[in-house]
Amino acid sequence: MPTGEKGTSYKENMEYHRGTSWKAKLRVAVDKSIWTSINYEEFLQKMQLAGYEVRQGKHLSFRAPEQKNFTYMKSLGSYYSEENVRIRLAKNRSKVKTPRHLSREARLYINISTYVTTGNREGFERWAKLNNLKEAARTFNYLSENNLLNYDDFRQHVSDIEASVKVADQRIAQINSELSTQKVIQKHCNSYRLCRKVIEDCKSAKNPKAYRTKHQAEYQLHDSLKKELQDLGITKIPSSNKIQKRIENLESEQDATVREKQELQKKQKTLEIIQQNFTVLLDAPEISSDLLPAKKEPVSVTREK
Repeated sequence: MPTGEKGTSYKENMEYHRGTSWKAKLRVAVDKSIWTSINYEEFLQKMQLAGYEVRQGKHLSFRAPEQKNFTYMKSLGSYYSEENVRIRLAKNRSKVKTPRHLSREARLYINISTYVTTGNREGFERWAKLNNLKEAARTFNYLSENNLLNYDDFRQHVSDIEASVKVADQRIAQINSELSTQKVIQKHCNSYRLCRKVIEDCKSAKNPKAYRTKHQAEYQLHDSLKKELQDLGITKIPSSNKIQKRIENLESEQDATVREKQELQKKQKTLEIIQQNFTVLLDAPEISSDLLPAKKEPVSVTREK
């Protein structure tokens, strides 16, 4: 991410790699708030929701929970100046916002305490915490971009997906039944046509009585097929093309519905992981302190005099 800075101090560099840099965390929070906002006021509200105290004066600054001093936006680099923030927000207004899915498969947080390592445990813990911080950010982004930060909305979304899977299952079962019926009709109609031709040829036979005796099986099958087709709701024999077209349409709908169900099931899996991650995100101090506000009470916007 461009910052406009010429470089960072050794102290800042070390804090960044340890995951303790206030500036690094502020850049992440600012970027997320800009991505999900379309104007400056909404951006400030999103920063408040992220747990930051906002101070507006000659220079915009923010302070995270438990941070001693405010951090000026200008200290993050020219890319984060108030002017560039407004430019980035203006670009958002020209975009059509659509719900996004995770860019890759969602993964659960790593429960560090359940792992026993024989090597560098400190290095493993540092890696696991950074990994969890990334997953926390992706979880928050998914919830924010899909307007699911309200828990009731999230649960309703989960219920809607579950209901859609059930509807898809029911439709697949219905299509399978219709396909089975249409294939039986197709087979019966083909056999009926053959029997019907045999019966019609009797008109041109020199000895109709002998002809009927010879083709008695076809006459009996004709009557049997006619009754079975009537039981299936067929009173007028459809053309072969019409039946085949109906079968192809059902098979096409079946494929589409199966694909839809598979996509819904993938979304279900994602939502299950998101729900577990969000629960951990609220409960785990090492994650929530890095991403979510530690303070529960509303944060006010103050201005320098």
